[in-house]
This record gives sequence, C-alpha cells and structure tokens, in this order.
Amino acid sequence: MAAALLAMPGCASRPADRSGLFEPYRTDLPQGNYLTQEMIDQVRSGMTREQVKFALGSPLLTPVFRTDRWDYVFRYQRANGTSELRRVVVRFGDDKVVSVQAADTLPANAESDDPALPGYRAPAHAEPNK
Repeated sequence: MAAALLAMPGCASRPADRSGLFEPYRTDLPQGNYLTQEMIDQVRSGMTREQVKFALGSPLLTPVFRTDRWDYVFRYQRANGTSELRRVVVRFGDDKVVSVQAADTLPANAESDDPALPGYRAPAHAEPNK
C-alpha cells in the first residue's frame, strides 16, 4: 500500500515547463541577435555597413562567399521544448544597404512582456507558455 501511495504523484499531470523531481532543470535559452521592428526601421537604403552595425549590432552570420549579405538570426528555446525563430537579411551593393528583409514576424519594440527579451522575468502569477 505504501509503495502505491508513493507512486501516485508520478501519475499526476504537471506543467510542461516544470522539471520533475528526477529531471534536469531546464531554462529558457535565447541565442543570437535580438531585433525588433523598431530597430529594423532605422536601417535605410544607402547606409554603410558600419551604420548598420551601429543600429543592429554585429550580424550572427556573414557568409564567406556572399559578402553582400548579412544574416541576423535569433532563436528562443523555451524550457518546455518549444522554440521561436526570427530571421532578418540585410543585403548590400557597393557596400551600401540595398534591402532589408524580415523572414519572420518581429515584435514592434522591446516591450517588457516579450519573453524573448533579454532579462525578461515572468510575472509570478503568469500561466506557462503553451
């Protein structure tokens, strides 16, 4: 009877973002360049590479054989296993910006409720992300 009572908590459902007693602790993992639409709007055609670097930071990827392209990639891996990917490509011609393309939807600005924002702390009463 005692063994059955001890095994019962293992059958209970738990939130997907919580680690169990015998599971490793998992944390959210942001990687790459955190960009917002507000930051992208600062980049205009004709800007130099240094001006783009000042506005957006250093690109995560600079292809060796395609020097006319900078790739800004941001990936946010949540503790529950879901992830979010944001990609922006800046293309150059004669060392000046020709185009900026966001392949994914970006947040409008660095709002405090964006969980991918560096330093974000979830409110204590918030429900876990699904």
